[in-house]
Amino acid sequence: MVVSVFVKEDPIKGMETTFNALQLQQIGGQPQVIAAKRSVETYSLNMQPLLNHLREATAASHDRLDTAFGSLDLSERADYARFLAGHAIGMSALFPAFRTFVERDLGTPCPDYPAMLSSDLATLGIDAGDLPNVAVSDGLTPLATAYVLAGSRLGLAMIRRNGYWGKAQGHPSAYMEDERGQAIWKDVVARLKQSQLTEGDAAPERAGAIAAFDTFSEAFAASAPATAQ
Repeated sequence: MVVSVFVKEDPIKGMETTFNALQLQQIGGQPQVIAAKRSVETYSLNMQPLLNHLREATAASHDRLDTAFGSLDLSERADYARFLAGHAIGMSALFPAFRTFVERDLGTPCPDYPAMLSSDLATLGIDAGDLPNVAVSDGLTPLATAYVLAGSRLGLAMIRRNGYWGKAQGHPSAYMEDERGQAIWKDVVARLKQSQLTEGDAAPERAGAIAAFDTFSEAFAASAPATAQ
């Protein structure tokens, strides 16, 4: 017997509903019903929100990226420039997928982060068009990319509160000061919480989120020679 269960909000409730239906349709006797119940229980207990899947899958990649960018002292001009350059390089590779999700799936205008970064870098005398490119890692998906990029706006909010070189010099960063990404993050999280998947079903999005983080890590590495004095 094959049992297919699609659970949106309450896995246990879905399990009980399916089991009740099996009891009503019982043909082969009690053992078959018990086996079916166990199959549904196992499937349901293996499901969790997609948000949990992505957090679990990207924990190591996220920590590596936080350590890399966290090594910069944003009160210093050189490190501030590298921070912006790293984001610009990564954004160049990831922004198309992010914009697709924001405009197509969320139905909201997407902030033009590459343009903001270009403006910020121009203030520092850096032409964003001269920055190196990094290849997009295989497996990138719009939803997973939105998880990574929209989530990064939370870290930028903390930086705004703590201050950074550009703001201290009277040249606040358009990219870092933009607050629209936080609303996008809330919408992304709501969708990820609603989607209940097994690890197997979540595999493409898990791989996509790791790919997005890895792309940003490559961008950080590429930003060092690009901003060297």
